[in-house]
Amino acid sequence: MTSNEAENTNHNQVTDNSVILEAVNALLSSAGFKKDEINIALDAVKNAKSQSLVSKKQDNKFWLEKTFIYPDIDECFIYRRADSVSGRWYLRIYDYKNNEPVVRSLKTTDKNKAIATARVMYMELKGKIDRNEKLQQITAEELIQKYEKTLVEKISPIPMSGGITPDHYKVKRYHLRTWREFLTENKLIDKPIDKIQPNQVKNFGLWMLNKPKQTAKHIQGRSIEVVNDTVSEITRMYYQIAKGNYLTESQIPVIDRIKQVPDDSFKRDIPTEVQYEKFWKYLHYRYSAKKHNPDVPKEELLKRKIFSEFVLIISNVGFRTKELLGIKIGEISEGEGWDDEKKKTNIVMKVRKENSKTGKGRLCVAPVRDRVEKVKKYYKQLGVKQEKEDYLFINPTSKKRNSYGRMVFHNRLKKVLLDSGLQDEFDAEDKRVSLYSFRHLYACWRLRFGNTPIHLLAKQMGTSVGKIESTYGHIMVLEQADQITKNQVEQRLKRNGVRLDIPEVLDDDFVFPK
Repeated sequence: MTSNEAENTNHNQVTDNSVILEAVNALLSSAGFKKDEINIALDAVKNAKSQSLVSKKQDNKFWLEKTFIYPDIDECFIYRRADSVSGRWYLRIYDYKNNEPVVRSLKTTDKNKAIATARVMYMELKGKIDRNEKLQQITAEELIQKYEKTLVEKISPIPMSGGITPDHYKVKRYHLRTWREFLTENKLIDKPIDKIQPNQVKNFGLWMLNKPKQTAKHIQGRSIEVVNDTVSEITRMYYQIAKGNYLTESQIPVIDRIKQVPDDSFKRDIPTEVQYEKFWKYLHYRYSAKKHNPDVPKEELLKRKIFSEFVLIISNVGFRTKELLGIKIGEISEGEGWDDEKKKTNIVMKVRKENSKTGKGRLCVAPVRDRVEKVKKYYKQLGVKQEKEDYLFINPTSKKRNSYGRMVFHNRLKKVLLDSGLQDEFDAEDKRVSLYSFRHLYACWRLRFGNTPIHLLAKQMGTSVGKIESTYGHIMVLEQADQITKNQVEQRLKRNGVRLDIPEVLDDDFVFPK
């Protein structure tokens, strides 16, 4: 054996663990230590060495007591934050597909509980990463707030302009308010949206349908149309905000819509001719007359007269309530080329595109000049000077010179119908008459008595021919009964062997003519 080989052999013997352990044992035994105590000390040194290596490998001052939840998985561990006073544990997992860490609070200061919770959470997050699902979380309330913010940014004064009108925004907020109420009642409002199970929200539509109205407590439930509109709005919110950001498409809840049989029948109840006459006579001779209201202040009587003219103008022009409230003094004029006779009665009223439901401006013509002049006179008597930019139906108490709101006139109409006795008649006939009913009254009477061409009526009212046909088609058929049945009874017409004058009731021995 050479000197080098002997040196290597001695070195191997010296560095052999068993030799070192024997030497250490002998040394510590001579110092009075027992064998079991020696083994515990050696294990502690070994563990401390391994922990120091890990700390050196992944040192981070922000992580305290970093602990891997699985020995063989180094992409996931728990820790306490160095800047946290509560001492809660957090889970950190690395999303290797998106190259970013994901952190979740474990909401406990107990390390054993933290490890148990972290293992469950790890399996869930790992599964989402593998399925390419989003790991970001927001609660149901946060989702609603995000959607409301996008709605505010879309508000535009012009209908059909790609945005939403202030009134449409209010309707959408109503849908969201109802959804928020449902979630709160079911303790889901603060729950992450990916944790809400489909069966927990599936029956929202039915819940809303059976929810009593606050404005009319004697009427139970909501209309199916409103319920389904709310369901559509909630679904739209999930697709616009949650899809792709917080949920996959398969995770978006499917809310059951309420089944509804299509109904194209006449939807608005209107007064009869006799009821309408009773209505306007009450307005003129009782509601706003001084001799029947001796204790009513002059200012209130003038406001009643203004309201009366408002309803009668709608009945003679066919405006939507919002449109007439939005018309300004400068938008009322005479027609070009009109003779003096036409100028005495007729007037042109412009509906701006911002003031129209369809987003399209239009001109309306009607014999209501005297009514418009009366409205101006009543405001003058109230001490309100109207300029061109002022609304025709300006609110005299508004510092910003705004127009009256719809609810002000809605409440006045409600009181008039009650005091005049008409509401009892409508209730007996199961009629629900509102301000909008007088727009429908105009359409019905123009078709029935005016024989107005349907395309002109559509332009005047700011709607479509198809809408008028579907809503008022039954009136057109009834009023054209003579034309439809012309010669059907008087003459025995034959065409292709078909008789057009067959009696409604046939005798048992009736024989069809050959």
